[in-house]
Amino acid sequence: MSSVEDYMNTKMVMRDSKASVFELAKVMVDWGVSSVAITADEEDQNNNNNKKVIGILTERDIVKSIAKGVPPDGGGGGITAGSIMSSPILSIRKGQPIEEAALLMIRNKVRHLLVEDPDARNVVIGIISTTDLARYLKKRMKQAAMTTTSSAVAREDEEKGEKEQQQPPLPQRESSSELLLSEAWELYF
Repeated sequence: MSSVEDYMNTKMVMRDSKASVFELAKVMVDWGVSSVAITADEEDQNNNNNKKVIGILTERDIVKSIAKGVPPDGGGGGITAGSIMSSPILSIRKGQPIEEAALLMIRNKVRHLLVEDPDARNVVIGIISTTDLARYLKKRMKQAAMTTTSSAVAREDEEKGEKEQQQPPLPQRESSSELLLSEAWELYF
């Protein structure tokens, strides 16, 4: 069974909540990503700066903001990521089955989940998106096609060896994980 860790993206961009939306749109293009994790500086007990993820800014957030009449440059002053980011952000542990990520996205109608490492006090180590689920689904579909082809060849060989007429095999039903992933696919598109 595949886990979130197998498909998550560790190429995760993080920026401060005070960053301008215009700047972050450029970052998304430069890095080839559809979202940026938004952080806030926090002082820990040892007086070390520690970044805590407080939200996520997605391409959709930027488009919605523009559609509402808020220009990405904020009319000179610059609108900040913290003012239009999605928060609170949902997360999942790296070892969870990928189907759990799909279910969490479907239930909450989101396209991105932060991935946490429970062994490192739930530090954010990556992100998983509907694009990553699509990669998984593509792999599963290829495997299913290969299995179906192998089964068909085996049936043909069996039929050649037998003289009796057999009834055609019943079509296979989709597994619950395939149904779940097809729902995630609908979320993606």
